[in-house]
Amino acid sequence: MVNQHAKQHLLKGGSVAAKKAPPNKIYFTQEMADTILELGKQGASQKAMYAAINISKATAARLKKEDPFFAETIDMATVYGQAFWENLMISNVDNKAFNSRIAEIALRGQYPEDYRERMDIKQDVKQEITVDFNKEIASLISALKS
Repeated sequence: MVNQHAKQHLLKGGSVAAKKAPPNKIYFTQEMADTILELGKQGASQKAMYAAINISKATAARLKKEDPFFAETIDMATVYGQAFWENLMISNVDNKAFNSRIAEIALRGQYPEDYRERMDIKQDVKQEITVDFNKEIASLISALKS
């Protein structure tokens, strides 16, 4: 939070240099876990979950490595989120007013490992062969005469 003196300075066109803050130790609490899990059940993205508990993507990546409780909570919330979107699509299969394209984009964007197009599997195989048609025709005629 900016103090009053700094606020007045900024209002007059001045600038405030950021001071280096000591590294903040984030303690992931049960309350934060409950918030993340509830957002997952509503289909929220991981970034929305991070924003809700006021952490950055970089901090989340660090916490995933350092805190097994955080890692498991995010993993479970992500499963809930994916299930939300999949259930939404399934329950609206016959609903002509439902925009399944938006749900598909959400699934592909949030869960690319499960919903990417597998272009890397398709392969073109080309092989050059030579056929001696005269020999093959002679062989075919010979087989028909027998």
